[in-house]
Amino acid sequence: MVWRCLGALVLICASTSSNAQSFSCSIGTDPACLDYGAKVCKSFAKCVDQNAVCFDTFTCDYKGFICKSKLYDVVDLYESLEVKYNILVDDYNKLLHTSQTVEEEYEAFKACLDSAEDLSDAQACVI
Repeated sequence: MVWRCLGALVLICASTSSNAQSFSCSIGTDPACLDYGAKVCKSFAKCVDQNAVCFDTFTCDYKGFICKSKLYDVVDLYESLEVKYNILVDDYNKLLHTSQTVEEEYEAFKACLDSAEDLSDAQACVI
């Protein structure tokens, strides 16, 4: 029984070491040994370092990749423009409210003058 287990262990070790040392290449390719940290890129590919950020498909157009720092610059610019836009919207809404208030006061004044029968009624519209 012990010899069977020992034989199986030797067989497993032998097959593992032989598999670890063998590899195959596709037709038309050359095998190569690489040093630690070496990079392999296809002939028309863009190689990037290990700190590169990957984006979802179609993030980059036909012009290629964008640096992470440039992306952050664009985000900062967008957020700055968004703040300016929101300030302009608030200013517009305040001016719109003021305009509506002035228009309502004008319409009330005009209605008062239209309904006035004499000068004293018209003077009462001013006060």
